[in-house]
Amino acid sequence: MPSLSLSSACTKTTQLQKGKRRLTDLALDCLRLDIVNSQETNNKNKNNKSNDNLNQRKMSRTYEFPPTLNPIAYTIVIHVPFFAFILLSLKPVTSKPLTFILCIITVVQALIPFIYHGKYDPLMHFNTAVFATFYSFKMMIWLKKNYQSSVNSKVKVPSFIGSLCNWRLKSVTIPDESKYQKYIDSIKFSDLNRKMINNTIKLIIKSLLLELLSEYLKNNEPIISKRSYGLRVLDYLRTGHPFIETYTFFFCILYIIRAILFFSQSWNVYCIIYGIILRPLLSNDIDKNKDKNRKQREESTSLKKIIKEWLILSIFYTKPLIGHPYFSTSPRDLWSNQWHQLYNQFFQEFGYLPIRNYFKHNETLGHVLGICCSFMISGLFHEYLAIVSFSYFSIDYITFFLFHGILYVLWEIVGNILGRGKDFKDSFGIKVFKFSLFMPIAIFILPLFVEPYIKGLYIESHLNIYTNLTKWWSNWKTI
Repeated sequence: MPSLSLSSACTKTTQLQKGKRRLTDLALDCLRLDIVNSQETNNKNKNNKSNDNLNQRKMSRTYEFPPTLNPIAYTIVIHVPFFAFILLSLKPVTSKPLTFILCIITVVQALIPFIYHGKYDPLMHFNTAVFATFYSFKMMIWLKKNYQSSVNSKVKVPSFIGSLCNWRLKSVTIPDESKYQKYIDSIKFSDLNRKMINNTIKLIIKSLLLELLSEYLKNNEPIISKRSYGLRVLDYLRTGHPFIETYTFFFCILYIIRAILFFSQSWNVYCIIYGIILRPLLSNDIDKNKDKNRKQREESTSLKKIIKEWLILSIFYTKPLIGHPYFSTSPRDLWSNQWHQLYNQFFQEFGYLPIRNYFKHNETLGHVLGICCSFMISGLFHEYLAIVSFSYFSIDYITFFLFHGILYVLWEIVGNILGRGKDFKDSFGIKVFKFSLFMPIAIFILPLFVEPYIKGLYIESHLNIYTNLTKWWSNWKTI
């Protein structure tokens, strides 16, 4: 009996050991399976993440708007609507579908800088925005004139490209219109050479001054409060706290001098280019004997004459792009004579004239509201330039131009009361008195015009319209 119990105990022990081994093996197998499964899961997650990243990259590449372009390509894109408009407006438009297409092109021309805002160097984008808005304004004026010609057959409308030649109203300064051809024919090689030398010397001097001034402004940025200049002036009236530092005010004056130099330099460049084009037209007359076709000879002669006359008018008998704003004697003198007139026609056609015509029953009220409307549109236009160029928005420009509009109206009212209307010829002493009265006001309000540009260039901009719209759209989709 004892021997049986011992043998049975041994067999039980061996069975237990075998059972434990089996359990151990099963546990190890389960552990191996868990490790394998976890590795497979990790690999799947990595693959899913990589696929998601690839999909996101593809989506970002597919839906990137607007597409990033190099500066040359962007400049070409800016001019595409302009040349398309030229091709479609070689003669007055009579069909509604074509008019609608031209309106769409005009809107696209104005919106391209807005769509690409914040993607390029501010100064480079500012220049392209100025050209784009100038083109779109000229398109709008041409479309308005085209509509007027469809209503009134007496209104003659040239082609759009023909209207660009007279890009500034009342800029030609021929003393006697009855002797127009005499003034044109009086221009000789010696006159052109003197004009070219004169413009070249001015260009060199202005370029050096502009470079020095730009370098100084770039390396000596002022400290400007984020609070608007107009609000700081109001705070000064309430609390007596200074509204501007002396150096900041000096910097604003230097900045506006830089702008005047830039416009003046640009005019010298244009005159030199026009002179280079005019030189062969003055020297080489068309040999009529070499032309076999009389019609072709007449057309070529006529085209040469038109180009030659336009170049002579531009170089010799046209006001410079900008006069002497620092010698202005009144608001009218500043904005109608001394400051540049690039957009003056647009502000008249779409600001002053519609309001004045609407108030025909009260000419005085129409005149006053028309002036204010023109300055209001000018303020909105400068706000648009600040947004697309510097990603900066304020109402400083609107305030500045409305102030000048109101000052313009008050100045005219006082002048009419004193019997000194716009056609009155002031003596030198009166001009000095008016200058001493007007210029301190103009200089005092100047930082309201200059500070937004300085903030946009040298202070971190806080506005990104496209990013904000994208966030708004994504939040709206999740609702």
